[in-house]
Amino acid sequence: MTLTMQDVMADPMFERTAPTVEAGEAGMSGTVRWAYTNERYDIASFLSGGELVIIEGSALLSHMDDNEIIRYVDTLVDAGVAGLAIELVEGVRTVPPAMIAHANTRALPVIGMHRRMPFVDLCQSINTAIVKDQLLVQVRTDALATTMRTRLATARSAQDVAKTLNDIFGESVAIFDSDGLVVAHSGPTIRPADAGRPAERTLVLDVRKNGGPLASIEITQRNRLADGQIAEQVSEVIRQVLPAFIQTQPRNAMLAHVLRGPANERHATEQEAGDAAAMLQAIGLDSTNQLVPFVIGMDSVSSSIDAVSRCLSGDGTATISGGDGGDENGVDHVGGRIGEAPAQGAEEGNIVADEGIVVDVLEGNLLFGLYAASLGSIDRGNSGSSASAGKQSDSIAGTRLERRLADESALPGIWCIYGRAVSSVGMLLDECGLLQFAAREMPPAAGTVANLLDAAPKRLLGIERTRDAAGTLQSLMLGDALLGHDSLLRTLEACFDTGGNISKACGLLGIHRQTMYNRLEKIGDMTGVSKDDCMAWPLLLCAAKLAAVGRTSSGRPTSEQSATR
Repeated sequence: MTLTMQDVMADPMFERTAPTVEAGEAGMSGTVRWAYTNERYDIASFLSGGELVIIEGSALLSHMDDNEIIRYVDTLVDAGVAGLAIELVEGVRTVPPAMIAHANTRALPVIGMHRRMPFVDLCQSINTAIVKDQLLVQVRTDALATTMRTRLATARSAQDVAKTLNDIFGESVAIFDSDGLVVAHSGPTIRPADAGRPAERTLVLDVRKNGGPLASIEITQRNRLADGQIAEQVSEVIRQVLPAFIQTQPRNAMLAHVLRGPANERHATEQEAGDAAAMLQAIGLDSTNQLVPFVIGMDSVSSSIDAVSRCLSGDGTATISGGDGGDENGVDHVGGRIGEAPAQGAEEGNIVADEGIVVDVLEGNLLFGLYAASLGSIDRGNSGSSASAGKQSDSIAGTRLERRLADESALPGIWCIYGRAVSSVGMLLDECGLLQFAAREMPPAAGTVANLLDAAPKRLLGIERTRDAAGTLQSLMLGDALLGHDSLLRTLEACFDTGGNISKACGLLGIHRQTMYNRLEKIGDMTGVSKDDCMAWPLLLCAAKLAAVGRTSSGRPTSEQSATR
């Protein structure tokens, strides 16, 4: 277990202060990493998250107005503080109303201490309890790892692994390969969500080999057994055992490599783009301007993977090739996604969705994938579609995928993020890098379908150097092809400078409106962004303006007239 704010209230030494919860009760389950005392207004700069801050208060709160109190609360929350304890004995006897109101809004626990106790004794008592807890967790984790290694040494199959985990934890265990196929299950069937109650709480482990996905293991948490440290230990032990029983298909390894995005997480190199293009062709995708990246998050893989597959197919018909038969543990089809049968004419591992193809790979509770808008984009030995067909696929790709994902987000415990159909492998890799960030760092709420570019501002703010952030935005939105196309960049720059006014932009460039519309259509084909897209269009214009600033500083022309002089 870990020490929470609720546990601190029951600490013998802390109880002597007659503590009361004055505000932020919603955050009382937060973990306390350390107890610390400091009366400075700028205390947040000394914190690293998880602290219980204990203050006397009179030297601080008595000199603050309401706005300063609100800013103080914000800095504590933004620093990740677990809670604030204030001595209410002399000077400050009540928590200021502004602090109560804002702490409730931001779920920051504020504890009032109504009897005086030396702060050093309070910190010592709480921190000693934290250290003891950490030692107990470490001992328990080490003992668990030893038990697992001993028991799993005799495993002869993935089913043996599942049964051993079931015996050790007393929890239901399901093991999926990177295709999302059930390969083993032990224990009672994991209860899905229904109209009256949510799905069972489960822990989903992403087991990887050589950096790529190997298996996902779902363990129920009926006894709330596994915390983060234990989960890491289980993953480490399982990673040493499962490769003998589960093999990652080359197709999945290549797909996962592409979906991982660029190595620096910002911009794909020419070498990375070339490697990715070869992998896509090997997978059976020969035209990247028809591919849309997406990710689907599931609270429970066991409860959701079959329904997700049916929604991706678009007609309620299961389409993943796999085995049949069941087992005594309630698994309908071990070797296939639950309840599924192979689709006529579908390539192994691909889902037929409307007139498109979905290729995906399971990583923990996240299903990453690419949607190809038309069957014409699949290399079956006689590939090749016309340019007009490619453009038509581009225009319908996002719409069809968004419709499929909307169906999925209506399922309990499901959220989705989708990107754009872009014109180059480099841009696709950049999008995949942003997709990884969005899925792991800022996943949307269950029941939500989010546009990938919603995550772009936060991703850019996380890049330390301004020049690197600007370069990331340019490569994400413009790609290498558009960056080398001066007239189209000047068109976007003019749209930026005129606030999107087409007539004024035409006047600035000295071109006819039809020329402008032709250029905007070409820009849409290259970037997957329409001027009607209220999220992507401003980002595209900003990227173009930054590129224009770079051209200006290098002495290159920035207008139609100067370009023809």
